[in-house]
Amino acid sequence: MAVIKLTFTVSNIADVLAAGYDRIKVYRSTTGLTGAYSEISVAGTRPVLELGKTQYSYTDEAGEDTYWYSNTFFDTSASIPESPRSEPSQGETDPYLSILSVEQLKTSYLFGIDLTDDNGCPFPDELFERYIRSGIAWVSRALDLPIAPVVYTETDAQRLDFYRQDYYKYIRLQVDEYPILSVESIKLVLPTEQEVIDFDPSWWQVQKFSGQIEIIPGRGQLSVITLGQTGAWLPLIYGWTDYIPHVFRVAYTAGFPKGKVPFEIVDLVAKVAALGPLNVAGDLVIGAGIASQQISIDGIMSRVDSTQSAMYSGYSARIFEYWKEIKETLPMLRQYYKGVPLVVG
Repeated sequence: MAVIKLTFTVSNIADVLAAGYDRIKVYRSTTGLTGAYSEISVAGTRPVLELGKTQYSYTDEAGEDTYWYSNTFFDTSASIPESPRSEPSQGETDPYLSILSVEQLKTSYLFGIDLTDDNGCPFPDELFERYIRSGIAWVSRALDLPIAPVVYTETDAQRLDFYRQDYYKYIRLQVDEYPILSVESIKLVLPTEQEVIDFDPSWWQVQKFSGQIEIIPGRGQLSVITLGQTGAWLPLIYGWTDYIPHVFRVAYTAGFPKGKVPFEIVDLVAKVAALGPLNVAGDLVIGAGIASQQISIDGIMSRVDSTQSAMYSGYSARIFEYWKEIKETLPMLRQYYKGVPLVVG
């Protein structure tokens, strides 16, 4: 299961509104382009058409990369027939929302919070999505951990240094980002941009959790393997130097498998992401910086008091509690997933 982001362009929005339509219905096929399409939007989630707005979005939180989508224009009053379906297309997988969806954030971490503005309109999904992405980025930096996948292609491969002691210990390499999802290529390239060797994948020994790669030849001993057409050993090329910078180039993907980000990390991300909506909703409890409100009509008085003040929003208690849990959890998770890196000579 993946979170699929759909974008619909309505270039002739004025004509569509003039025809009497006011909503967009979203349809999905789970059996391919020509399969059966059924509506996945409901009355409360159908995008509302607006004059001057040509881009509309919809998020399928139970989607897959292989699903196809289509849309129609719809009149809520049902006074005119629904429009024909658009040409089918596929949406985009959002790696961030696949880690934590808007619905999960609302249900488990914002439960009981009034998530509407002063006019009773629900907060837009874009608000929650922004804080989810920000939360994932914040936790990734705090833990020094690639929660969303990080890709190093061959054109921007990570460059690692040559150390003679590691060279004779089966070329032990330590990549910067881990856990490792996959390794695409490992090459040794001299500073002159001469490719000396493209290591055979059968030689790779990848420790995914720790980010370590060792290169063990399929035959012979590493100390007598000739690298390059000249038949010279790499240390000999540079007069038995102990160190050459940036000669190993590793193309790889770091992060967690799809749908398998550990729960304790998702929980941390969700608490960080919840802080933003809690601040916004807290300001709207009565009004930004207003602690109480009193209405008096013909001798009858109604008074509402809140915990809000000029310094604190309406949901400060939950914000403080989440922040306390975040600060307590961070050191433990960093110690578990990153530890203290050591290289023993």
